[in-house]
Amino acid sequence: MAGSRLARLPTIVGLLLVACKGPAHPPPLAPAGPAVASVAVASVAVVPTMDAVVTDFRGVIALLAGDTEPGDKATTVAWLLAEANDERLAALGPRLAGDPAAEAAFLDKLEGDAMLHDADKLAFRDQLMQLSPSPRADRDRAALAQIAARYDAEMKKIFGRLPTRGLPDRREAWDDYLAFVRRQVSTEALIAAHATELEALAEGGRGGGALPWRDDKDQVTGLRFADKTVLLTFDDGPSARLTPKVLEILARFGVHGVFFEVGRNVGKAADQPRRILASGGAVANHSFTHAFLPKLDAAHLGHELVDTNRAIEAASKQKTVLFRPPYGARNEAVLQAATGMGMKTVLWNVDSMDWADPVPLSIADRVVKQVERKKHGIILFHDIHEQSIEALPLVIAELQKRGYSFLSWDGRDFTAPRGGPGGAVDPAPAPAAAEGPPPSALGGLRLYRESWAVVIGINAYKSWPRLSYAVNDAQGVREILVRKYGFLPDHVTTLLDGEATREKILAALGDDLADGRKVAHDDRVFVFFAGHGVTRKLPSGKSQGYIVPVDAAAQSFQSQAISMTNLQDASDAIPAKHVFFVMDACYSGLALTRGGAAGTGGDRRQYLMEITRRQAREVLTAGGGDEQVADNGPGGHSIFTWTLLQGLEGKADLDGDGVITATELAAYVAPGVSSLSRQTPVFGHLVGSEGGDLAFVLKPEDEFLNEESHQLDAEAIVLNADLEKVRREIEAKRARNDKLKKDLGAATSALAETLPPATPGPAPVPIASAVDAEATNEQIRREVQRGMSLFREKRYDEAARAFEGVVRVRPGQVMATNNLGFTYFKLGRVPEAITWYQKTIALDPKRAIVYANLGDALAQQGRTAEAKQAYQQFLALQPASKLADGVQKKIALLP
Repeated sequence: MAGSRLARLPTIVGLLLVACKGPAHPPPLAPAGPAVASVAVASVAVVPTMDAVVTDFRGVIALLAGDTEPGDKATTVAWLLAEANDERLAALGPRLAGDPAAEAAFLDKLEGDAMLHDADKLAFRDQLMQLSPSPRADRDRAALAQIAARYDAEMKKIFGRLPTRGLPDRREAWDDYLAFVRRQVSTEALIAAHATELEALAEGGRGGGALPWRDDKDQVTGLRFADKTVLLTFDDGPSARLTPKVLEILARFGVHGVFFEVGRNVGKAADQPRRILASGGAVANHSFTHAFLPKLDAAHLGHELVDTNRAIEAASKQKTVLFRPPYGARNEAVLQAATGMGMKTVLWNVDSMDWADPVPLSIADRVVKQVERKKHGIILFHDIHEQSIEALPLVIAELQKRGYSFLSWDGRDFTAPRGGPGGAVDPAPAPAAAEGPPPSALGGLRLYRESWAVVIGINAYKSWPRLSYAVNDAQGVREILVRKYGFLPDHVTTLLDGEATREKILAALGDDLADGRKVAHDDRVFVFFAGHGVTRKLPSGKSQGYIVPVDAAAQSFQSQAISMTNLQDASDAIPAKHVFFVMDACYSGLALTRGGAAGTGGDRRQYLMEITRRQAREVLTAGGGDEQVADNGPGGHSIFTWTLLQGLEGKADLDGDGVITATELAAYVAPGVSSLSRQTPVFGHLVGSEGGDLAFVLKPEDEFLNEESHQLDAEAIVLNADLEKVRREIEAKRARNDKLKKDLGAATSALAETLPPATPGPAPVPIASAVDAEATNEQIRREVQRGMSLFREKRYDEAARAFEGVVRVRPGQVMATNNLGFTYFKLGRVPEAITWYQKTIALDPKRAIVYANLGDALAQQGRTAEAKQAYQQFLALQPASKLADGVQKKIALLP
């Protein structure tokens, strides 16, 4: 960390004012359980390690509690102490996982050591989170979550400048703690103990001083980046447990990162470099042992860099071209060694300080404030800390909302996304992102570079009969593409009624989407049409299908409508690898080929990557050319589009892997529509399709239920029940077929027993344990989504059971906790609703909507003073919310 970064970073004192003060007597962790004889043996290794962690944790606090500069001696030594703690804790984790006595000693220490302050316990957060579920560990996790939540609440009050009557008392509690730490720790002694490292920095710099933080051909600090652009970087991984979570978050927001990896860690998570690269990120060198490089001789320095490159390149099959010295500590020898190996040194100018700060909200607030002050640069995170994972989405969402673009490494330079600076993702109605997969399905791989759509809906025809629902159908499709699947609003061309002329439709398809400067091979295109369709019988006996634009004549329409031939020509000209036409019209003469992507057995991840790699030109129509397509249905949509939208909401994920392919969508839509109407949807591939399949990657449900939450009307609920009945019938038929296959297999086996024994084959390969963990995550995602669907259909008892199952498995799942409370409220179980709202607030005190929900429940119970307080807290957090006026009126009506 030699040298001087651009400006002073906030010290950790601000966060610890919160993290350590709390009330005068904060709630302890769960009381210790019965003594176990073997704990005394285990504690020989566990307790001294914990004591050493606490000592260095307090040293970090003492060093950073003063008026420090990012490159000064105190900050450098604090970082060295934090790294030593990372080493201890990394070694402690496996010991706790494999030894019940060691785990008991660990929990006894946390629960029963009167010398530990709450801030000290936060140093062990990652280890506590990794313990296997048990009543004792679960109680301790809940207690620590309460402590952390209380600190989050204080951070919110401090940075939000909200009135806090209790602040002086809590500040006094912090002062007491800090005074205690300073009595225990000599900062002068700590700095003196690390004199060797500090001298190595001073001796290596130009003119006897530390090297400046500069941008040149061999070193990048982010100082020259354009305003409103930032680069996310992650140090010290890879972590088999946490790096996938980082990739999932980045994919959700459509951004990339550069991962500076410690060589000795690569072997512990050898698949992560490949996943990082496949997601669009970059993998870089961060030394082999996280050594303080300036104090090494040339031979040892060479080994640190060379051995790391070998480890990374063996795992990634790519040459390593980026390098970051641990702690930012470098001298001329370090820079020359990196440059001599063809690597560019990358530093940073925004430090999240997640290596020392245990409070996610504090980390996020620090990063956003630094970025806003500096306007651009490189952000330093670590993918080995739980708090970093929780802070990361807060940072990305806030910076995107403020108009920042996120850079990525293209192999030669750091580049901005299409549209350049200012091309940040539109945050409304949700953080829109180019789509990335959930961890269970594709392990962080990103399927598409960009997503494009043309959405057409025509009610007000000039010469054809007027329709009622087509415009609403188009608007519903556009909304779900943007909200749920990350299509950027300016990437969706919407043509409604008078805009949907033949000229404009063909221009959108044949000119805009055919522009290779805009649409690339790794993109996808979705085309939706709702309106009239017609089929003409040709003299050859073949049929030609047409979609009817708003300005087509009712007679002699051939020259004014858009034929299948026109669409095929447009499809051929679009450079995107996947194009999917969905036509809510009677339509035939498609010249379709059946089949396409077949089979889902084996490695689902490889299968999905294969079908999304191949080119696809797919079509789904609402009905055949001789069928009348219904223009009525629930929610102001046609039956076909309603079923399509329900499928895209998640119901078409037939195999539960978090991905809906076009084939799956058709398999969901077609039987449902045909059973409810007199039309038969048709699905197939156009000429030029190569067996690919367009895919939609579901993101987890992210709605906190409240009085504004959308629910279905009676007609929609009935239709969904009918669709579910159809799906059950299909599943029953599939189960019968599977049973027949099984019976046939059993008969074949019985026959085989009468034959001579065959030569034994190789033993089956055991399934990796990670599959079980991924299945658990997938089950959670699916249960939350199922609970939301049941709630929208007003099936409250079933929704409650779904949310109960989630919070039983994941007590810290904030959204499910609130949604269970709101479902109980709908069921009239108001006291239970209040309990679950209070649990939600303990987990996430900044979630404003929960205070509004709590106020409603308290008011119904006649607890008016508490209801007012909850409502006022909601207004303090979200004064501009659309619910604010209603909440103000509720306060006025309270006695």
